[in-house]
Amino acid sequence: MTPAVQIRAARPTDADREAVARINAAVPREERHDIEPRSAGALRELDELLARRGHALCRHVAEVVATGEIVGYAHGFHVPWEHHPARFWCAARCAPGHRRRGIGARLFAAMERDLARLGARELRAMARETQPEMLALAARLGFQELFRSWDFELDLARPGAGRPGGRAAPGVAIAPLSEERARRPGWLAELHALYLAVNREVPLPNHLDPELPADAFAAYLERSPTSLPEACFVARDGDRYVGLCILHWSEDDPARLDHLFTGVAAASRGRGVARALKLATIDLARRRGYSRIATAVESNNPGMLALNEELGFVRRGGLVVFERRTSWNLAG
Repeated sequence: MTPAVQIRAARPTDADREAVARINAAVPREERHDIEPRSAGALRELDELLARRGHALCRHVAEVVATGEIVGYAHGFHVPWEHHPARFWCAARCAPGHRRRGIGARLFAAMERDLARLGARELRAMARETQPEMLALAARLGFQELFRSWDFELDLARPGAGRPGGRAAPGVAIAPLSEERARRPGWLAELHALYLAVNREVPLPNHLDPELPADAFAAYLERSPTSLPEACFVARDGDRYVGLCILHWSEDDPARLDHLFTGVAAASRGRGVARALKLATIDLARRRGYSRIATAVESNNPGMLALNEELGFVRRGGLVVFERRTSWNLAG
């Protein structure tokens, strides 16, 4: 007999967060989405960030009545990087063995009722390109494609990979963060300002917090579990920082570097700065014995897509970002 499952509001407890994170952690890497914390601590950080920013959050869980086991969740929250009071990010997951039983639909319906009360007018969600059933579900729920975030990988052993001809960014100095930090006492404030300015333009930023404080930014560069300061590079035009790239080592594959961010100041674009930064990271990866570099680029960024193709990155699928505009009657 199929066990009875109830839908309830999630509690702000470590037990509920651990259950939600465990569901995310069980998702195979090739099916994962962005913004799916896989530990109770990471989920707590997300919740605390939303609270600090005054952003709304609603989360529901599916609980087996007889045992209290949490087997699914759905949540919606203000999109942190867009500052739009009526725009919410949505996600839902069910544990293996509890899918295709209507639990996800019940969770989503409960979340929608809360979002209606919160005044939501635009819902954002994402699904993997390689999961046609999820893409079809999004369509049935009234979502329309907004853009895609494509995964790319560079195989450093492939002949010619990352070795284009020509010059990159004449007049611009490229240096690893580990050197720049020792050379320039004011590096953090200046790089932080550049990072914030560029990150506000990214449709799917590399960090949830669009106004990442300077100390948290420094920790992200140097002190997080996957940080690799020598694989992060800065571009300097005279005494002015004009570009930054951030790479971390991969939790999933010790032979791979994850290229998380490439940003160039608006006034310095078109000079080959991003190309120079990418070439520096490729050279370091080769010298340090890494075999691959992974990154992601949005479909509405033609310049970076062209650069990846030039350098030999190969597209490996990606994520579809959806949007649904709502017209709920909030009077009821």
